[in-house]
Amino acid sequence: MLPALVLLFVAFVLAVYVDAACNPDGDGKPDCVGRTGLKSRDFWDPTHFWLCDGTGEAVLKPCNQTGFDPKTGDCVAWQEWVWYDPCAEA
Repeated sequence: MLPALVLLFVAFVLAVYVDAACNPDGDGKPDCVGRTGLKSRDFWDPTHFWLCDGTGEAVLKPCNQTGFDPKTGDCVAWQEWVWYDPCAEA
């Protein structure tokens, strides 16, 4: 009985963690503490991305008439841009 309860608890914690890690209804703004220079997609607008600055804050940056590609972490021409599910399983 105890192993089943432990397994159930671990599954619950994992489900809560995964849900907290990615919210498809959110804007994708990352937690930037200790992640200076990290680029992250803006879930709501493909023409912008989040950049973690040196203060631990995420700053919204434009792609200047291109789209942000989360796979390459860069702005790419629209001919190369592809939509990806923001919370797709790895």
